[in-house]
Amino acid sequence: MLTALPFARPARRSWTSVLVLLLLSLRALAQTSGNPILAGYQADPEMDYFNGTYYIYPTTDGNSSGGQFHAFSSTDLTNWTDRGVVFDLGRQTTWATYNGWAPSVVARNGKYYYYYTAHNNATNTPSIGVAVGNTPLGPFTDNGQPLLTPALSNNITQDVIDPMVFVDDDGQAYIYYGGSSGARMVVRKLNADMVSLTSDEPRDITPQNYTEAPYLVKRNGRYYLTYSNGRWFDDSYNVQYATSTSPTGPWTYGGSVVSSDANRFGPGHHSITQFPGCDDYYIVYHRYQDRTYKTRQVAIDHLTFNADGSIQKVNMTPYGVAPRPAGSACPVSPMLVSGGLYKLTHKDTDQCLDVDNGSTAPGANVQQFTDNGTNAQRWTVTLQADGHYKLLNKNSGHALDVAGASAAPGTNVQQWTDNGNDAQRWQLQAMSGGFYKLLHKGTDQALDVASNSVSPGANVQQYTDNGNDAQRWQLTITDQPIVSGGVYRLTHKGTTQCLDVDNNSSAPGTLVHQYTDNGNDAQRWVITRMADGYYKLTHRNTNQCLEVASNSTSPGATVQQYTDNGNDAQRWQIVSLGDGYCKLVHKGATLCLDVDNNLSDPGTGVHQWTDNGNDAQRWRLDLMPQNAGNTTLKAKNAAELLAATPLTVYPTPATSQVHFVVTPTQTGTLTLDVLDTQGRLVRHLATDRGVQGQATEYLLDGSTWAAGVYTVRLNMAGQVSHTKLVLVH
Repeated sequence: MLTALPFARPARRSWTSVLVLLLLSLRALAQTSGNPILAGYQADPEMDYFNGTYYIYPTTDGNSSGGQFHAFSSTDLTNWTDRGVVFDLGRQTTWATYNGWAPSVVARNGKYYYYYTAHNNATNTPSIGVAVGNTPLGPFTDNGQPLLTPALSNNITQDVIDPMVFVDDDGQAYIYYGGSSGARMVVRKLNADMVSLTSDEPRDITPQNYTEAPYLVKRNGRYYLTYSNGRWFDDSYNVQYATSTSPTGPWTYGGSVVSSDANRFGPGHHSITQFPGCDDYYIVYHRYQDRTYKTRQVAIDHLTFNADGSIQKVNMTPYGVAPRPAGSACPVSPMLVSGGLYKLTHKDTDQCLDVDNGSTAPGANVQQFTDNGTNAQRWTVTLQADGHYKLLNKNSGHALDVAGASAAPGTNVQQWTDNGNDAQRWQLQAMSGGFYKLLHKGTDQALDVASNSVSPGANVQQYTDNGNDAQRWQLTITDQPIVSGGVYRLTHKGTTQCLDVDNNSSAPGTLVHQYTDNGNDAQRWVITRMADGYYKLTHRNTNQCLEVASNSTSPGATVQQYTDNGNDAQRWQIVSLGDGYCKLVHKGATLCLDVDNNLSDPGTGVHQWTDNGNDAQRWRLDLMPQNAGNTTLKAKNAAELLAATPLTVYPTPATSQVHFVVTPTQTGTLTLDVLDTQGRLVRHLATDRGVQGQATEYLLDGSTWAAGVYTVRLNMAGQVSHTKLVLVH
């Protein structure tokens, strides 16, 4: 485990700091499965979920004769138990005694069907058999003869290997197999008894770049065929995929799913498991770390679908996945961006979550209506401190609200002034097919279209969570505005690793790396839009900025934090890519904020690199909740304090809630006022005692104010600062 935790540039750390980071790493990993997840050398894993328990059926590399099959079980994905030999070729078959590998297990008819590859003694070729048991662990009774041979495959493939069985929604079962020598994939239909073949002819449905080990999943009406490519015995081995609208093709090539990186090699022969009812998928695969296939081990990582339905490439991790016991609520998809602007579409219709007539009035009704692209159908979805979400209508600035904060089924849903109470808080769960369920906080009431109507103008209400399509919504990101002055978490694409300052240091020159999301300020950045349109990223609670060392324009130059000095080394262009991810480009260069070798390991260094469009340069920017009140900025000297902006107003333009951040340059009494265009006082916001270098945030609900331009005036010990506030409705 320790060798799987590389540290960025250890020569610059004291032994004490290395020990601290090591302990933190172990603490983070203790909450996950870790990788590898199974004891010993195992390969070709298939993971299945039966009756609240996960089972992995691998090839046992430690058994040189290949005659015995083990199984492993877990109730939470993190603690695995070897259940011993569940099938033994020498004792439980008559037609095969060795070279057993790559099992696949399916539950049907109250039975468990165990498909496997083995050497056919009669024909001296690989063949596929099937055995039947009453439990996931057997005992399994073999069918007595091979189910599939080269002859039963019309000799499309001589390597009758790597079976995978898929049962479609209509009940038809298919078996996919074949590869390696000749690299052809065959499909045949199974009868309902699951141990015999239909009269349909075998078909060659080989996709692009196929070698072996097919695996099929269905999501949202689309079939995803994943398979191994390359040579199984070296680091060319990898997983790719193709899609179709039919379980038998034709296939449209999709690209890479997982491949070797700088630390781990030969990932392949995998399976994909969906947690029932959720848009939550896991990929289990084998890999090795010493460049020899003889030490293959089983690993698990999350598999994520992009908004367009494509598969996001998997970064192999040393930490694996979090516990996932049976009955767990569906999590929020990692694709959801806090602070993103979304369209919510009712399942199977073109009807959007809409404020009636585009009203800006508190209490205006919320309905579904034909997608017309207006701001009345756009909602800013933002994570709150309690883990729930707030949805603010872009047109009005009002929050999605349950009337009277009621928990009663059928209560109307409306928009209302953002007041922070539970009537405006929603739990978001990613359900099957890429849809969401929105649950009203503290209740079992879901956001629901009355009578599951598809009609424009149908009312939106809350109703008891019953799992039907009336309570399913597709969330499509339409924009990713950056809130100047907002606090953000930056997460490397395809991992849980965040942009992090080593040991949460406030020292200038501290290196920046990635680290497991732990929620502390080392992973929080204040993003501020500057006058030239570029952004400054300031490490939370310090005045240290994200900076390229020496303002270098060289690929590979170190990224660090450094005292805010206003130069281009600390300026970044943030480019939204339209899929929920952004790239950060160093000002004056085409170099991107990049994770070294696209690794997912905690502690991997972050540098700048040539824009090459890969995932190492992709970041999800999540707007994080902040407590109202004081935030101390650790200014170093008077010159830095005087360089700080004493008054910041955001967002501007604003539609409703406005934030005023005051950072006094000296200690003393301050007053904060809002004036109209004629200089008349329209609101006295505060009289307070300001402390030098201590930022205080004041809030204003501007939703009932007239649209227009206002002047904000700050008076601190006789020194007056002004800025503009623009309100639009």
